[in-house]
Amino acid sequence: MINKIIDEALVAHGFIKEHATDLTGFYIRESGSAIRFAILHKLDQLSSATELNAAINQLAPDSFLSHPTFKKNCDLICIHHLNKLAEFKDHEEQIFAIEEDPHFFKKYILYYSDTEESAIQDYSFDKLRATISDKSQFSNYKSDPLAATQYSVAAKIFIKLPFLELPFTRRELVSLRLQAAEAVAEAELDATYKTIQKLTANNVDELIKELIDNELENSAN
Repeated sequence: MINKIIDEALVAHGFIKEHATDLTGFYIRESGSAIRFAILHKLDQLSSATELNAAINQLAPDSFLSHPTFKKNCDLICIHHLNKLAEFKDHEEQIFAIEEDPHFFKKYILYYSDTEESAIQDYSFDKLRATISDKSQFSNYKSDPLAATQYSVAAKIFIKLPFLELPFTRRELVSLRLQAAEAVAEAELDATYKTIQKLTANNVDELIKELIDNELENSAN
């Protein structure tokens, strides 16, 4: 399921699948003179970065290997299954070592658990985009970010794969003046706010004096 969603994400971002094996897909995106490559690879088991680089280079089609920018402009996305998220601690150093390896490709290890996969059964990339835009789900995620939910999977994918574009909703902007006035009213500081508005930057001494007078008056009451 994760592989299917990432495949749809790549296509949605203009990539075309040029070649595929059972575990690996090779994608290319051309925009004018700019060319970007991506590889989606399912990891049966974690290996060293050197072994992974060698395996991908053996699988890559000649049209990719012969291109001068292939290794410099290629994202290697590795999908790795964990039975439980707690297992990540056992593989953390190995995963970071692969991602930080500077040779050949930019590498991303996108790991997932059985529970996370169950949370996004029958999901698509469009549904994932809708989920990441849902403010109510985001609030629940902030309260319990370790829970395996649709939002936690969506957040992991968008965080892990920074070349994905986050969806956004256009809305009318609220004047900062109005936002400030509402915040002041809610904090019951209308009188202080009016004093500050009345005095300019050239009257700093007068402003401080009036604020002190107001504070003393409030204390006396």
